[in-house]
Amino acid sequence: MRQSRYDEDYPLINNESDSASDSDTDSLFDSSDNEVDTASDTDSEASLEEIDSDTNNDDLFDDEVRHPPEYYLAASANLDVGRLRQKRYSPKTQDRLDWVKDHHDRYCTFIKKHPVQCFQEVSANFLYGFLCWVCDQRRGKRGRRRPGIKHTSSLQTFWKWYLIVYRLETGMKIDGLVQVQGQNVLKVVATEKELDNTKRESATMYVEDLAEYARVLLTTREMTFQLGWLRIQLILFCQLAGITGNRPKALVQLRYRHLKLTLIRDHSNSRPRLFIELTAEFTKGFLGMKDANEFKIPEIIYDPTLVLSPYTFLLGMLFKVQAFESPSIVSPEKLYSLNVLKRMNEQQLPLKDALSDDFIFCQAIQTAYGVCLAPHLQLFSDSVRYRMKIGGQITGFAQVTKPYVFRDGAAKELNESPDVSDSFQNFILQHSSIDTFLKHYLDWNINVDVQNIYRGQAPQRELMRFACSMSRSIDPRRPRKLTPEQSASVNELPCIVKLKCRITKLSGIREDPVGEAKYQKARRRLQSEKQRQRRLLLVDLVERFKKEQPVIDSERQLAGKVVDEDTRDALAQSDRVTPEHLLLIDAILTLPETSLENEYQRRIAAVNAITAYCGVEEGPASRRIQRGRPVKDESPPVLKTEEPDTLSQAIRSIKSEKRPTKCFVCLGNRSLTLRERVASYATSGSLSRHFLRKHTTLQTLVQYFFVSFHWQET
Repeated sequence: MRQSRYDEDYPLINNESDSASDSDTDSLFDSSDNEVDTASDTDSEASLEEIDSDTNNDDLFDDEVRHPPEYYLAASANLDVGRLRQKRYSPKTQDRLDWVKDHHDRYCTFIKKHPVQCFQEVSANFLYGFLCWVCDQRRGKRGRRRPGIKHTSSLQTFWKWYLIVYRLETGMKIDGLVQVQGQNVLKVVATEKELDNTKRESATMYVEDLAEYARVLLTTREMTFQLGWLRIQLILFCQLAGITGNRPKALVQLRYRHLKLTLIRDHSNSRPRLFIELTAEFTKGFLGMKDANEFKIPEIIYDPTLVLSPYTFLLGMLFKVQAFESPSIVSPEKLYSLNVLKRMNEQQLPLKDALSDDFIFCQAIQTAYGVCLAPHLQLFSDSVRYRMKIGGQITGFAQVTKPYVFRDGAAKELNESPDVSDSFQNFILQHSSIDTFLKHYLDWNINVDVQNIYRGQAPQRELMRFACSMSRSIDPRRPRKLTPEQSASVNELPCIVKLKCRITKLSGIREDPVGEAKYQKARRRLQSEKQRQRRLLLVDLVERFKKEQPVIDSERQLAGKVVDEDTRDALAQSDRVTPEHLLLIDAILTLPETSLENEYQRRIAAVNAITAYCGVEEGPASRRIQRGRPVKDESPPVLKTEEPDTLSQAIRSIKSEKRPTKCFVCLGNRSLTLRERVASYATSGSLSRHFLRKHTTLQTLVQYFFVSFHWQET
């Protein structure tokens, strides 16, 4: 009979082996050497007894963890076995499972049955009613409106989640016959509810698309950030996502300890090459964490565009926080002056240990003295997703720009590269087999020139690649937001008028607490309905633009109007570019130099520009109209020679005026531009709202009231 795996590792032990092992063990300690005598043995035993008597004190073993047997018995008895199976899933997956189970429990309550009983008596009839009820739901938590299930694929995904919930709750899989009947029930429900069977259009961002997208993120003023660091780190995120193909949640959890910078000897060049070694630990895992891949990203000499160079943006961020352990490496000039010592092949550039737990992609917080970085706060992946979506709309992409488009592009580039095998592609993308790529990443659109291949001619690879890219759909005229007139037009809709009338009626009973609650609920309903109608109006405008604009463009071209005025206005830059932003754009959007020294000077200038821009406050990125904006200043720009006089006048006005209209906190903030520091507000009330909105946080309010109370007591 074949031995078990444990028997192979550990041989069977019988009485004979026990006696043999005992004799062998005794022989190991038998003294057969003549040099060891009995006296020495006696002395050693005496010395051991003295040591044992001296080490009876418990203070010598304070570092050991010692518990009585009852402690471990209680721990084993109190273990919740049901919690072990929950550890198999990530928090996001567990939230989705809880969401599906909540639907099941709510439906059981709706039909007045116990959820456990419904799990035990599940049948095709129950599944039909349950799935129909799920498709009819239009309200989520706290009464929030939700679109509901619109696609057949969404219903199929819900069914898969329900099968997992059933197995977790009952401890067994659903009956095979019921599962087959459930597949037929899905088709019936999808037909009755008129669900959409078309597959959602997928998008792939190749490196050419990323270059245009990163250029727009770098130069646009239609989307502002609180701090320049946030703009820089968003571009770096896109670059690393395209290069490594990592999932977005793995990138946002990167810390400085996951970075390693090294100068490696380049035998084909007199100067060493800078390497970024990146380790993404927090990859997607099921039944345990996966092995972390370490990506080595070398510096590209004579880079055609620095907008795609991650080391340029990363070095700018590192010098902003002074991250290098060496106190002399404070600038890119110092860094690029280093070399590899003789008889060595690398020069490591360690980072400070104090920054090991800080996040590379972090948040910025508003303080009383301006915006500052919070490296201990991780950047939310939802924030990245929203910013990327808006950036894609500004660029003019027809497809939705989201983090996974970079992973799709990286996967396809790896698959088409002759240097990467299928097994190594699976290793990089953390896939179990190539089937995952074929099912979820391979585009159904044929991106090869089948005509020329069939006719035996050379395929037009570049043309076909561009035809299947996101850059093909770029149109800066595509509607991105409503005009003030279009936004105000929703007020005339019958549903909005009806809600306004209801609010007018409820305003007369606000003295009653119940009436006040109804009034506030009606107001919230009105605001949410207005937002919903504006969103539907924008979707309708985009669809009309998609259908009507090609016909208009064709007619204008045939009429001789080759350049459209709308296109010219859309391509023109509407907002004023700050000097710091203009310096950054000029440093990044440069052509490669002809000599090696000039090329390094080009990189040094770009890194210095990024470092300087990381501390610039661009302003809050808010979609709402800001109240209390500074009064429009029609005067010419303030010259440098007039700066002391302008600041002095602003300081005197704050001291002399009874109700000043200038913010004293902004006036003392040297990181702001002069125009922002001396900005004057229309009224003192506008200044108060500006102060509460920008300079007041909960912490500063608590400190203020504490100091005021302490002053009154003393």
